[in-house]
Amino acid sequence: MQPVGDSRVEYPAPTLSDGIVRLRSWGLSDLECIEEASRDPVIPGGTSVPVPYSDAEGRAFIERCRAHLTNGTGLAQAITDATCDRAVGQLVLLFRHPPAGRHVAGVGYWVIESARRRGFATRAVRLLVNWALQHTSIRRLEALAEPENVPSRRVLEAAGFQEEGVLRSYLGVDSDAVMYSVIPPIPADGNPL
Repeated sequence: MQPVGDSRVEYPAPTLSDGIVRLRSWGLSDLECIEEASRDPVIPGGTSVPVPYSDAEGRAFIERCRAHLTNGTGLAQAITDATCDRAVGQLVLLFRHPPAGRHVAGVGYWVIESARRRGFATRAVRLLVNWALQHTSIRRLEALAEPENVPSRRVLEAAGFQEEGVLRSYLGVDSDAVMYSVIPPIPADGNPL
């Protein structure tokens, strides 16, 4: 485990997997996933998925994902089907700005339409939550969901996040966001981990 206050985060080693989902860094073999995501009516609006898509823009997306690790802002991983290593989505962990700093990180995710309703997002978020709270200095993970995005809210709740409240007009003039968070359990002795 990294000591509290350590500002480094690396890709989990070994890669995180539960036998159904595997998280790993993005690669050029994942361009098909990025292309499908670019055609989704929702995914590009809240991400850096390129629209319109081209292979050059897909490669630039991969480089942006890798840059989170090298510039210290967090990490972005491909969600893959562990049985065939096909990328089906993305899971990001991004540090919040000070004063929260390296102890609070935001979680974001998406799954392409052809891979939805198979539990990939829930499994991926669970893997990340367990790893981040046990093996990094992160003490709080946050995630936002639009109030009407019931599937995304279910993913967060199934992964252990608790609803904290609604941030009014947070995502735009008429677009609220529901804040969710998860923190490590407090041991019986009352001392933080």
